[in-house]
Amino acid sequence: MRRRKPSWRLWTLVLSCLLWGMTPRVRAQEGSSQPDGALLLPEVLDSIRRAYPQVLAALADQRAAQAELQSAKGGFDPILKVKGDSAPFGNYRNGRFDVYLEQPTPLWGASAFAGYRVSIGDFADYDGKLVTNNYGEIRAGVAVPLLRNGPIDRRRATLRRAEASVQVADASLGEARLQALRTGSSRYIDWVGAGLRRQIATALLDLAKRRDEALAIRVQRGDMPQIERVDNQRALWQRQGLQVSAQRALEYAALELSLFVRDDAGLPVLVREGRLPNELPVPDRTDYGQPERVAADRKLAIEQRPELRRLEQQRKQLEIERDLVKNQLWPSADLSASVSQDFGPPGYPRDKTVLDLSLNVDIPTLNRAARGRLQQAEAALQKFSAQQRLLIDRIHTEVADVHSQLGLAVRRVELAQREYEMAKQVEEAERAKFELGDSTLLSVNLREQATFDAALRRIDSLVEYHRARVSYQAILGTDAP
Repeated sequence: MRRRKPSWRLWTLVLSCLLWGMTPRVRAQEGSSQPDGALLLPEVLDSIRRAYPQVLAALADQRAAQAELQSAKGGFDPILKVKGDSAPFGNYRNGRFDVYLEQPTPLWGASAFAGYRVSIGDFADYDGKLVTNNYGEIRAGVAVPLLRNGPIDRRRATLRRAEASVQVADASLGEARLQALRTGSSRYIDWVGAGLRRQIATALLDLAKRRDEALAIRVQRGDMPQIERVDNQRALWQRQGLQVSAQRALEYAALELSLFVRDDAGLPVLVREGRLPNELPVPDRTDYGQPERVAADRKLAIEQRPELRRLEQQRKQLEIERDLVKNQLWPSADLSASVSQDFGPPGYPRDKTVLDLSLNVDIPTLNRAARGRLQQAEAALQKFSAQQRLLIDRIHTEVADVHSQLGLAVRRVELAQREYEMAKQVEEAERAKFELGDSTLLSVNLREQATFDAALRRIDSLVEYHRARVSYQAILGTDAP
């Protein structure tokens, strides 16, 4: 009895099972959980905050600014002065010892002082002020600049600028961290997208390989002409090229990502392919572009962007310098008051002043140097005002643009998803026609390719959306995804 050859229906049923094998790998992106050991974005961000060189450099600048502040505070350290004089020869043989402590203060430039001095020996009448009683003299007083160096002086200006420098360094650190997180997040998304593209390309290639094995059996049995297998082999070689390109793109994306994933020693780590996630989340909101949301995000970005904080503190530094230079145009009027008291028997007959008051006045004439520095400071402030205005305008534009980008990205994801679903339906319908003998293997291959292209566009749309989300967070100044 003649053996019946496998029917087209049975053969197509086998092919259908093979073809359906790649579908879950594409659809897994829609809602499945991530595999164990998958590299997720928070781990990448933690690595960036901990060990990325750009962030570490900004941290070093922050420590330098704090050291500068510590140095500026040293301008208010107490100063101890010790002096000794001796005249062992001559008509008036004497010796003097003087210890003096001065404490600068930030209160209107005032400084307090106290000291002790003692003298022994013989003094001429004109050196009467050098003479103390046998047990010495204690004195204390205060010096206050009334005009110049009163509201501000070099010492306090240096301290205030150093305090502003710490704020500048903090803002610069936030700026560097924000930029690194933005770039690192984008590299991570590119890597995941490249992995998903490679996954689809590999599934399509595996499908062609399994089909070729089945076609070889059919050709050998005489159930199908050789040209059908040749056409499938053509598709196989084409898909091998797609898979190689996808593999290269994945390896490149992994290398780029390794700059942001670092070990405990701070060295780049090349992430294994086994840590690839199996999905990119779908958009979770669709209110982008609404006027009230754009307005709220603009306000939030102005409050949070570190560039604005940095410019504001740099402007404050210039204002401090301007105020200092403007104060130097004023006359100098320094008031000092001191009290002194001697102890012990008098060593030399003399009148002793218990309270001393003095006022020194210095009136500048042309003062062209200070006037020139004032003009420079005013010009620098105008420059910073223009830069701030431009940055605020740019932030407003960036917020509106990223809202537009996100709104269209969400729409593109929806359209790509629908395209993929329809392409899958057409592919399945074509396979059903092939089962009934109303289609050809070439048509099935074309439908498979169309589904493959639609799946890639779906991934591209998700990558575009998540990159836009990263930009959105960075534009708002948010240090987290």
